[in-house]
Amino acid sequence: MQERIRKKLVVPDLMHLHTKDAQIMLTNNGFNEASVRFVESYDEVDTIVRQTPIKGQLVDAHSPIEVHVAKQSYLRYMPQIYQLDNAVGSSFLREFLWVFQHVLDSTTAPMLDGHRYYDPRETPREFLPWLASWVALTLDVDWPERKKRKMIQAAANMYRYRGTRRALEEVLAIFVGKRPRIEENAWPYRGFRVGVSSTIGDDTLILPRINLDHCFIVRFPMGPSDMKEEQIVKIHQIINKEKPAHTTYFLQFDTQEDITRPQVFMQIGSLGIGVSPSVETTTEASGG
Repeated sequence: MQERIRKKLVVPDLMHLHTKDAQIMLTNNGFNEASVRFVESYDEVDTIVRQTPIKGQLVDAHSPIEVHVAKQSYLRYMPQIYQLDNAVGSSFLREFLWVFQHVLDSTTAPMLDGHRYYDPRETPREFLPWLASWVALTLDVDWPERKKRKMIQAAANMYRYRGTRRALEEVLAIFVGKRPRIEENAWPYRGFRVGVSSTIGDDTLILPRINLDHCFIVRFPMGPSDMKEEQIVKIHQIINKEKPAHTTYFLQFDTQEDITRPQVFMQIGSLGIGVSPSVETTTEASGG
């Protein structure tokens, strides 16, 4: 098996940051969350007083990172004799109490930072589907986490324009990363017209009657080769979900030449599967 290529990243500066902010910075820079160790310090509580590795080091993306966080030990609640630095067992007792403090902190911290769970930018990854349900949004499991957060953040505002060109452009721009151009009341094929467009096997296209009032074209400023097939499928799914039910659309890329010859979906004499979002029938002359 080919050895996986290890990605190298620069360790960010976490000093004096709040623990939550430091964890967010690490994940945004491609690292896993750091392991936390409590230490007594005069610094502000819950801020980073030491980090390993130090800032600026080039390390593997999966390298463990440890941070020391300023806390007040539960030792201060013990009798005075145990709090003296030279007291017998004071050092052991302090380290022993850190264990219980870690356990209790993992329980109380989520309650103190409960407001973060309602912010799509900061909520834990596993809470994203739950938060999306609040705005009646169904997230695709294959979407990148960053796009899920942006979609949830914009959902409430976009619902005011749902079913309009503006809303569809916003959703597609978030998913693809480039804003499409939507042409309303348009269709790329002119259909079968005797004496005008009637060359057998070339531009003859038999379609059901199309009402241009209910048609639109979605154009992307990129080529189909710039996307994976899975992304194009997702784009079709998004359009079908966001467009009005009675409308028909056509997906086109601006780098393609103007459509003068229809892409075959089904033809007489053979059967093939094309990429057009609508079912189309072309006629082809066949010899006796």
